[in-house]
Amino acid sequence: MTTTTPVTLSDCPAALQSMVWEKQSEDDSEILSITRTESTPFKDKSIVSIQYRVIMNRLNLITVLHCQVDGVLKDKVFVNSLIWGDVLEIIRTAPDGSSLAELRQAVPPQTRKLLSL
Repeated sequence: MTTTTPVTLSDCPAALQSMVWEKQSEDDSEILSITRTESTPFKDKSIVSIQYRVIMNRLNLITVLHCQVDGVLKDKVFVNSLIWGDVLEIIRTAPDGSSLAELRQAVPPQTRKLLSL
């Protein structure tokens, strides 16, 4: 089972907060969302894995910073980035019937035409 809830930056581990502050110091950088995900990835449902995720935007770059609070990766911050064009291409080429294809269908017609979705 997986549960994702919105949180504030102050709820996140110190290592993740530090990396976000560093990224926020760049011009035009903004936080889009901050979440905490609790999951039970093993058959033993008593083991809960907790991950914090911050999604940021800067100009044409979307960045996802995430950090585990347990296990061998505890407090290690991982950073993944894509330009918005790549995000749109992933949505545009998603197989019909997939959740990304459903997202493509949710885009208003004018925007879909403008972005070639």
